Amino acid sequence: REIMKEQDTENKNLKDSILEVTGRMFLQYGYSGTTFQKVADELHIAKGSITYHFKNKFMIMETFIDDLFSQIKEYIDSFPEEYKNHYWRHCVIYTYAYEKIMSTPRNIELFYHKDQQQQWQEHKLLIVSGIYEDIEKDFHKSYDLADLQMKARIDMAARSRLFQTYQENPGIMTLRQFCYYHIYLIGILCKLDELTIQENIQDTFDFVDRHPLKISSSIFE
Repeated sequence: REIMKEQDTENKNLKDSILEVTGRMFLQYGYSGTTFQKVADELHIAKGSITYHFKNKFMIMETFIDDLFSQIKEYIDSFPEEYKNHYWRHCVIYTYAYEKIMSTPRNIELFYHKDQQQQWQEHKLLIVSGIYEDIEKDFHKSYDLADLQMKARIDMAARSRLFQTYQENPGIMTLRQFCYYHIYLIGILCKLDELTIQENIQDTFDFVDRHPLKISSSIFE
């Protein structure tokens, strides 16, 4: 039993070290320039020791992104008196996340790297479906699993196209407008009425403006 505890501790320590080194390399070399071989060389370990914990770079990036979203959710939930509904909460989460991720070219390169996004869209399908389920339950809408998954796919495809437009046409929309278009789409897909959507979006932006995000991130500046 003691040997197993020691092995668990060693595995956790190595996993933390991999995250620390990879996070630093993401900042230094970008997503493409960071390789498992570089990480292994820095830690003086075999690449197999990395893949034991993380199958690929996406899984490491996912850890950082999940941590970012977890911190955002905790920050929002620290203002329980301002909570409105699940739609509002997810609007705030996305607005904070976009403002953080899209604040610098480096952040954008890490989050929106082509390889990372392709895997993200498949890997997060059930999570995004769950977001739609939460909202539709909150507003007593009828749905089924296939419907939720289709909405999630429409959502993620629209996000990619929206970002492409934002990047390829500087000045065509502000970051706040970018946030608006995405969270407006969520409301439409959830079959919310126009007044409800507009009220929640306005309350979202008011909340974000009154409560500047205060979190720490390993890789996002």
